[in-house]
Amino acid sequence: MSTSTSESNKQIVLKGYAALKAGDVASYFDSMTEDVTITYFGDHLFTGTYRGKADIMSNYVPLLLARLDGPIKITVTNAIAEGDQVFVEAQGESRTKDGLSYNNLYGIVLRLRDGKIAEIREYMDTELVKRIFGGPTDKSPR
Repeated sequence: MSTSTSESNKQIVLKGYAALKAGDVASYFDSMTEDVTITYFGDHLFTGTYRGKADIMSNYVPLLLARLDGPIKITVTNAIAEGDQVFVEAQGESRTKDGLSYNNLYGIVLRLRDGKIAEIREYMDTELVKRIFGGPTDKSPR
């Protein structure tokens, strides 16, 4: 793939995260394919792979918003692109409904297809996730 494709993919990802940070969740989801997969690694409430926007909206987003006071504001601190993949380092900022800080650090590998995000593999501070959201026994297995 050409350098211009890599740069274009990087800009799609950066624009998606900028929309999320601005509270425009719809534009963030519009940057994804309908069959997008999101995999969260570790041993916490979100561990596993969500397959497609419907699965994400039904089985991930409600768990997140049940505890947080709004969406996580993601600030991308570094982005590297090669071909159809983009790697992002990011900082998240949010608060729980009871006032606790949920400020996580992320390493995110994204794969794009036809100008949209088709796969997300996210690494984070899993101990922080467990403290704020709980462990894997708090939901059905994925």
